[in-house]
Amino acid sequence: MKLKYLFIALVSSAAVFAGCEKEVPASLDNISLSKTYLSISPAGGTAEVVVNATEAWVFEKFIEIGKDDDKKPIYGELPTWLEANVLAGVAGETKVTFTAAASEVGREQELHILAGDHTQYLIVRQGSLDAVKATCAEVAAAPDGKTVTVTGVCTSIANTNYGNWYLKDDTGEIYIYGTVDANGQYNWPSFNIEVGDEVTVEGPKKDYNGTIELVDASVVKVVKALVSLDKSKVEVSKDGGSFIVKAAYKGNGVFVTMPEQWAGGEALQGAVEMAGMEYVKGVASKLVPNPADTAVIKFRVAPSEVDARSCTVVVSSANEKQTSSLKLTVEQESGLDYYLNETFAEGLGMFIIRDRIPAPSGIWTHDAKYVCAKATSGAAGEYSSILVSPEIDLSTATSATLSFMHACNKIKDRDVETTLWFTADDGTTWEQLLIPVYATNWTFVSSGDISLAKALGKKVKIGFLYKSLAASYGTWEIKNVTVTAANAPVLTGIAGVINSTVAASTSWETTLKDAVVTYVNGKSAFIEDATGGIQLFKDGHGLVPGQVFNGTVKGKVSLYNGYAEATDWDASEATVTTKEVTPTVLTIAQLKSKYLRFQNCYVELDGVTFTTAVTKSNRNGVITQTIDSVSEEIAVYAQVKNTLEMSGTGNLVCLPTRYNEKLQVGVFENSQWITE
Repeated sequence: MKLKYLFIALVSSAAVFAGCEKEVPASLDNISLSKTYLSISPAGGTAEVVVNATEAWVFEKFIEIGKDDDKKPIYGELPTWLEANVLAGVAGETKVTFTAAASEVGREQELHILAGDHTQYLIVRQGSLDAVKATCAEVAAAPDGKTVTVTGVCTSIANTNYGNWYLKDDTGEIYIYGTVDANGQYNWPSFNIEVGDEVTVEGPKKDYNGTIELVDASVVKVVKALVSLDKSKVEVSKDGGSFIVKAAYKGNGVFVTMPEQWAGGEALQGAVEMAGMEYVKGVASKLVPNPADTAVIKFRVAPSEVDARSCTVVVSSANEKQTSSLKLTVEQESGLDYYLNETFAEGLGMFIIRDRIPAPSGIWTHDAKYVCAKATSGAAGEYSSILVSPEIDLSTATSATLSFMHACNKIKDRDVETTLWFTADDGTTWEQLLIPVYATNWTFVSSGDISLAKALGKKVKIGFLYKSLAASYGTWEIKNVTVTAANAPVLTGIAGVINSTVAASTSWETTLKDAVVTYVNGKSAFIEDATGGIQLFKDGHGLVPGQVFNGTVKGKVSLYNGYAEATDWDASEATVTTKEVTPTVLTIAQLKSKYLRFQNCYVELDGVTFTTAVTKSNRNGVITQTIDSVSEEIAVYAQVKNTLEMSGTGNLVCLPTRYNEKLQVGVFENSQWITE
């Protein structure tokens, strides 16, 4: 609130929020307002102000309402929750009507009206801005913008310029995104907040891509902790070793709680253990008459032959009134050998750019601010470019796993615009790898482990292929690309199984999410999830259409006519539910452009015509489809002999398969052909 409004707000607050009838109009030489404060009901509604000006006027665009593709602020005249019938006017009287929808949270915005060299200010408020007491869980459930007061323990501090830190209570944890003083300034040293302190803060709630935050919170109270550590994180080499942590405490001793697991869920099995503790009595002085005692704690870490790992040790102290606990993070570097390790911290490294259809301003660049390789065409159009890794020598490798972090924005069709490939002949031919976990927004996520079983015994290069669409373009960001000699990659989704499939029959274990049985015919069952599809061929498999699997599934898989086919399926550890099955509607062109993604999935091709019919004596048909004067065709294969008859024009429900390099959609029964 501006200082010029402070006196009015204190004296007339009741009148302000009852409708502002008694406010004193604010006026300048060339512009005046009938009211300087407007109030709108929480249930939604309108509020009016009359602008009286001697010249043209306009609302100033200074309110951030979003960000553009380059993450730069977009400014508007009004916040997104507020609308006005006019945003500019001429000399004379103009009635401006503001409208806001119902809101559970109080909100307020100062607006600026420009007239000549003068700026007139107007504040619009909806509801109450008073804070309510809440737990972390209640904050998470509250609507965005709700002002809350919450008490918890500071578990870690991320930034001391703006005061970004984590607060935890018995119900959960939230992120404090900015801490301000009574003047709204970032003044972190003045709060004297340390890890372990119990802090009460007040601020508006925001859900930022799943992270629950209080934005620019103010500190109400700080209760100092009984224990503090000289470090909150320890980094250990793959060779292991020992380290010491000093804990200053004012409680009745220090207690160490060792975890049972690494952060990834693997059993700790004594890889990190407390080796001893010594106590040092504090020495009193005139300046510090009641000094803390110190516990010197020694830990020991075993050598590692696995990927980077971390765990959390809890150090506590207590007295009769309170208990304070702090977390100590132990991080051990990877014990694996890296075939490739590129963070893109300093540039594109040894990666090279191969444009296929160059965009006017290029596609792949290094983004120093967000520390990544970034691809965007900058304009709509069918542009494409592939970011190619240096050569990776897997000629003697017995196993290899690829993983990377990625983020995106405005990607319309991930299976076309953001894909992953490898080549064993310097780009003459490329083979696709499915990405198990896709990014959905600007937040970086891990791709998951991607098996390079198909590349073993070869010298290969990895390629990240970006494409923009005729009518739109998005942004894809990549970082932390690694290829390691992990012996057992953790597979995710059906894509994980497909990537790991080689000629010989191999066992697999993957974690499935909403994997559904779409079609069953005899020994054949087709299962798909958001990452891909697979055919199970097994006597007595027991699967029925509509079954949905979530959790761990095991089996065996091998290559059959050039594509992955499961030969065993064990879902005894998974949760099984049911749902209605509907096919994914695609055009032939769409199917062919992302064939690996939809291979063995339940697909419907509408408005297709048989140019070569399927008959009882001919199992090999061909269908065509013409869209915008462009024709596409694909083979149709009758999976059942001497039974099917399909001709003419209609809609085909099918299962895309392949016969080595030949793409063909499979059909099992005449009911899959719906004639027009």
